[in-house]
Amino acid sequence: MAFKTQTAMRPKQRIKRGTLFDLALAGAVALFALALRVFGLDWGLPSPQNVHSYHPDEITVIAPTLLMNLFRGEMNPHFFNYGSLFLYAVYFARLFAEGYGWLDMLPLSRAFAGGYGWLSVASSPMALQEFAKLHLLARWLSVACGVATVAVVFLWARKAYGRGAAFIAALLFSVFPMHVQHSHFATVDVPLTLLTTLTLYLAATEEGNDRRMLWAAFMAGLATAVKYSVAPALWLTLAVLWAWRTQWRDRVKRLLLLIVVMAAGFLLGCPYAALSFREFWHGFAWEVFKHSRMGHGYVFADVGSGHWFHLSVNLTAAAGIPAIALAIVGAWLEVRRAALPSEAFIPSNVSLRTLRASLLFAFTYFVPLGFTKVLFARYLMPLLPLLAIWCGSLWEYSTNLRRSIGPFYRGPVPAAFSRLMQGATLLTVAYTLLCGVATAGLFEPPDPRDEAANWVRKFTASPQFALMRPVIALHDLPWFYTPPVCPLNVGAKPNEIIARANLELWQVASPVRVESVDYDLDRLQSGQVDLFIASDYEYGDRLRLGLTDARQFYDWLYSKSKRVLVFRKEPSLPQWGVFRWYFKPLPHDMRYVNPIVKVFVLRE
Repeated sequence: MAFKTQTAMRPKQRIKRGTLFDLALAGAVALFALALRVFGLDWGLPSPQNVHSYHPDEITVIAPTLLMNLFRGEMNPHFFNYGSLFLYAVYFARLFAEGYGWLDMLPLSRAFAGGYGWLSVASSPMALQEFAKLHLLARWLSVACGVATVAVVFLWARKAYGRGAAFIAALLFSVFPMHVQHSHFATVDVPLTLLTTLTLYLAATEEGNDRRMLWAAFMAGLATAVKYSVAPALWLTLAVLWAWRTQWRDRVKRLLLLIVVMAAGFLLGCPYAALSFREFWHGFAWEVFKHSRMGHGYVFADVGSGHWFHLSVNLTAAAGIPAIALAIVGAWLEVRRAALPSEAFIPSNVSLRTLRASLLFAFTYFVPLGFTKVLFARYLMPLLPLLAIWCGSLWEYSTNLRRSIGPFYRGPVPAAFSRLMQGATLLTVAYTLLCGVATAGLFEPPDPRDEAANWVRKFTASPQFALMRPVIALHDLPWFYTPPVCPLNVGAKPNEIIARANLELWQVASPVRVESVDYDLDRLQSGQVDLFIASDYEYGDRLRLGLTDARQFYDWLYSKSKRVLVFRKEPSLPQWGVFRWYFKPLPHDMRYVNPIVKVFVLRE
């Protein structure tokens, strides 16, 4: 009788099987992250109704790429409020798309050659179509950066804490509401987060490899070439991790190497910081020294402590309170484990360096943010991967607690505590996943601006306006928050005089007349205005601050209007309805997708 013997799996086979399983887990999370970020990616693109997209900052990324020409050596973006790296990425993606026939910028160039700027573009369907495709191409770059960051988070947490922690961290990060939302935009914050996370990952997993640390410094330079604000925190983090507790000569050498390599990375991504220093300094100084001190109009006026505003308003909307609480517990337990190691909980070198890198960067990056007068939620984006990794570390801690065999860990109490932590982690992931899905749902049409514009078109097409042209009043020039009753939603930048002149030219043959009245009640009381349209971006902060002109203006509107129509959109889930994970209104830069639009009917 023959017996079959089962051979033990070889170590290489185990490693290969484990690697394949890791790739399958990471791939599944990445595909889910991709689906959330691709859904509704065509939201608010340029169209015959709106020449610019519904995001106010996308044009600041797209416009400089229209001036670049590699073949004529014209690569100066002439815009340095941000670094140039993402702008170059958009430009080279555009060249690639043009080379394969997916994009044709010739109609847009011809429209601009007409001499009327955006007015010429608005009257050219082909130019608008290609302009929209360029926006969509740039948004795909943001999607790619967002999904790549999910992969880096998985890889980092896998090396530091294990497979379970990696899955939890990557999945949680992939559904953080703010990252889901901003991955739909052609802006710099998601690419910045990718390079920042990659820098910290390389530094945390350096393990005595000086070359790896230099690569981290180079990545830090590239991150700075996307957005300047991360440079001090990244340099300090790398300096402490690499130069701390070394001989003074080695310390000086390493600190200088960090500066040189970071500078090389920065200049590679933003070469005109050196080639056109005066122009660079103008944009850099405005963004770093002036804008941060003067504030952003009324948006962040009288909000109290900047640090508390970031924590109580911005971060809770960006990640949700359960994930924040879980991350705090995870980070605290990691600090405790590092300070009081036991036989059952011996932290690895990578986990220790991860703790140091994440805490150092979080502290040195967050503290200066609260002292500025510009408090956008997106400034917290580089911190979100760290929150996810701390949450993942909690899963690993609770798993190790259940496996512990030391005398201190025996008994029902540690086992119950472990189950409690794991249950809380799974519930947090499920809840945050719902938040991410609800956020992605905001990109599904119709947009409140489009709904309002459709109603206005029907209203102004009524017989009462057969013999006269209806007059629509706005606070200011049409901008991103304005319903597309006029295609020139360019705002007052970069030149208000040209913008107003183009608006007047458009109105020569338009079916409606659009006027900006600011907060001048006399203009409304003249009896010449049929509709007044405003969004919460215009009146919200003025009314919050109790400004007299705004209060009197809207008191009159509500008392004299025949009707008031409100167009709004809340985060919601299928078969559930409205789903809010925030207690205060969404932050300013998380409402681009769903502003509240009000239409006051003054004559009908």
